[in-house]
Amino acid sequence: MNSTLFVDLDGRSYGAEEIYDALKETGAQDCKALFIHSDIMFGNVAAGFNRRDYLQTIDQVFEDLKLDCLLVPTFTYSFCNKEDYDVTRSRTSMGAFNEHLRKKSGRYRTWDPLLSLSVPMHLKTNFQNPGEHSLGEGGGLDSVHQMEDVKFLFFGSRLGECFTYVHYVEKMMDVPYRFDMPFSGVIIDEDGNRHASRQYMHTACYGVKPANYYYFEDYLEEKGFLKKKRLGNKYVACLSERDAYREITKMLGKDINYFLETPFRTEDLIPKYTKGANGERVTHC
Repeated sequence: MNSTLFVDLDGRSYGAEEIYDALKETGAQDCKALFIHSDIMFGNVAAGFNRRDYLQTIDQVFEDLKLDCLLVPTFTYSFCNKEDYDVTRSRTSMGAFNEHLRKKSGRYRTWDPLLSLSVPMHLKTNFQNPGEHSLGEGGGLDSVHQMEDVKFLFFGSRLGECFTYVHYVEKMMDVPYRFDMPFSGVIIDEDGNRHASRQYMHTACYGVKPANYYYFEDYLEEKGFLKKKRLGNKYVACLSERDAYREITKMLGKDINYFLETPFRTEDLIPKYTKGANGERVTHC
C-alpha cells in the first residue's frame, strides 16, 4: 500500500514507493555502505502523519532496500560551542532523520566532540579510536575513506550545501588556506563517565571565504558521477566515495582556489577562529 506521505508544490502526491524508486534510480542500494546527508522535507507532510510516523516510514524504505549499513553524520560541534559532548544525549544538528537513526538500537556513535558519526554496531572497531583530529588521519571521515564500496547519499540535501567531506580531502592535501584549530572540553561516555579531551579541526583562515559547491555538484552530474532524481520539491542524489575523493583531489590539483569564493591572498592566511564570536551557534567547519 502506497499511502500519501507528502505533497509537492505542484500538488503531486508521493508515498514510500516513490522514495523507494528514487533511491533505486540513483543507485543508492548498489554499495556496501551508504553515508547519508539528509533534509527530508520533500513537501507538505500529509494529514495523519506525525513526525514519528513520517520518520519511521522513511526508515522502512531503507530497510526494504536491504540497506543495513547506513552511516550518518551526527555532528554537534560541541566543543566549538563551549559545551560538553554527551555521546548518548547530545543532539545532532544534521537533520531529523540522522537523529532518528542515531537513536536506534544496534548503532554506535563515535566519541568525536565535533564531527561524530553514527554507524552500525558491527563497524564499531573501525570507528572507536577517532584520534585528535576530526578531519585528519584516524578521524571519522578518514575511516569512511578506508572502507570499501561506500556511497554518499544526498537525501533531500544538496552537495553544494553540506559536503563536509571536501574539508577532509583539503586536510589530506594540506591546503594553505586552512589551519588546525584546537578545541577543549569534556566528553561524557555511554556510561556517564567524564573525560577531559582536546580535538582539532581544519578550519578556514580568517579572511578566506569558502564557497558553496553547487558548481562542483553540477560538474559531477554532467560527468555522470552524481546520479540525481527529483523527489517532491527536492532531489535524491548519489555519489561514490572513490569518485568524490578522486575528483576533489583533481580539482584542487588544477586550481587550489577551486572550493573558495574568491582566490586567497597571503594576507588572508591568518590562523584566527571567529565562528560563534557574536554568540551564534557554530554549525559548520
